[in-house]
Amino acid sequence: MSQPPPKSDDETHYAALKATSSARPLVMKWALATVALQDLITTDPKRPPTWHDVADAASKWVDDYGQRTGRWKGTAGAALHLSTMDAAGSIPPPEELGWFARIDRMIALTMQRYGTFLLRISLGIVFLWFGALKPFGLSPANELVTRTITFIPPRIFIPVLGVWEMLIGLCLLIRPLARVALLLLFAQMAGTVLPLFLLPDLCYTHIPYGLTLEGQYIVKNLCLISAAMVVGGTVRYGQGRRQQERVTLWL
Repeated sequence: MSQPPPKSDDETHYAALKATSSARPLVMKWALATVALQDLITTDPKRPPTWHDVADAASKWVDDYGQRTGRWKGTAGAALHLSTMDAAGSIPPPEELGWFARIDRMIALTMQRYGTFLLRISLGIVFLWFGALKPFGLSPANELVTRTITFIPPRIFIPVLGVWEMLIGLCLLIRPLARVALLLLFAQMAGTVLPLFLLPDLCYTHIPYGLTLEGQYIVKNLCLISAAMVVGGTVRYGQGRRQQERVTLWL
């Protein structure tokens, strides 16, 4: 007897999805995420992404994820996995959320939605405020800066540093200029660590772990660097940011 021809990946994919209805909610989520990819895929601005581009990106992600985790091979394997997830017990059945869980989720999603925006604004205010103090001699960091940078007269360097920090703050407050702000910020942060090496007597009570007030003032910049990296992770959202937020909340 002649053997039937092997099924193609597309036929296997379709049969897997048709075999059970348990995968339908997952497929709906995947469809919504695929729509969001149109706004998020980096393509030529003059040529918006086609559905073929979206499908290629989605398929590549599925293949890469399956190979990395060993859970499936190719899109057909992913479809088979999705179609049997509930039956195999890989996804627990949905359960009713209690009042605490509902409130907790609402708070978490609200912080997720607005946290990055508020982080960018607060960083901008801090740099704008601290920078404005320096040219007027009102910043307690002026003495530390003067003792660290000795080859440039303080009357020149401190106002320049103040204006530099004010530019960082202004660019952070104006979203399209966020890239400029991050470039200026990381360049400025490279100089803020110099006192830890050039003025150890001023920065440490016990080298290398005991910090003076000045040392703590410098080390706290680690938080500013991490915050700047979080803000930097949002600069490519562009027009797809709202769509991505809706997908994230829905999934």
